[in-house]
Amino acid sequence: MNLRLTFCFVVTACLTLPAAFAQDYSSSGGYVKDAEILSVQNKAEELFEREDYKRAHVIYRNELAPIGDKYAQYMVGFMTLTGLGVREDPVLASAWYRLAAERKTAPFIAVRDDLIRRLDTIDMERSDELYLRLRAEYCDIVVRMREVREDYELLNDGPTGSRTSRSSSPVIVVKPREGSSMSLDAYRSEVTRRMQKHLNFIVKTLEIERVDADNITSGEINALEVQVMTYVASIDDR
Repeated sequence: MNLRLTFCFVVTACLTLPAAFAQDYSSSGGYVKDAEILSVQNKAEELFEREDYKRAHVIYRNELAPIGDKYAQYMVGFMTLTGLGVREDPVLASAWYRLAAERKTAPFIAVRDDLIRRLDTIDMERSDELYLRLRAEYCDIVVRMREVREDYELLNDGPTGSRTSRSSSPVIVVKPREGSSMSLDAYRSEVTRRMQKHLNFIVKTLEIERVDADNITSGEINALEVQVMTYVASIDDR
């Protein structure tokens, strides 16, 4: 059984999704899942299947949930709800379920709503507080904004030392993860395209004018980060 395609409801029923949906559950939507990420995902699933819940929870919570993996965020909620490898806390579980459901994926909405219906007013207030904390760290737009900052720093402080500097001789950039290399220009183009994808997502979500990765400044990134944090500081799911 592939755990990434199976979702247990809060009650005893479970829902299995077709493999075509699997990509929707992983990452912020902007990542290409490389071998390292897939390895981490598989390791977490193997540990869970072996009932090594504490180690599985550590991976879901600390390695996959922070990069926007919606299935991992759901699993953290599920394990918190059921007390598997972590202290049982239905209210905290509801906050993780709410985070997992931010892309409006039906199975995540179903488990979120089923659990939220069980909370009283006081618990719902705590769920809101916890959800806003998680949202400020791990929701899609925050993960994307973090990627923009990291890509900007790669272009400015990476192999060239300066965004605008150019060498008179060819420069080769080695990519250890992929076991490959590329020219400096190709490297810059790849990072810029990736950053533009993240920026497109951010401006669409915020409903603001387009921001170009080719000529974005540090000041503009700072201002965009402020807008993002303002956006995620409010409840968006009810």
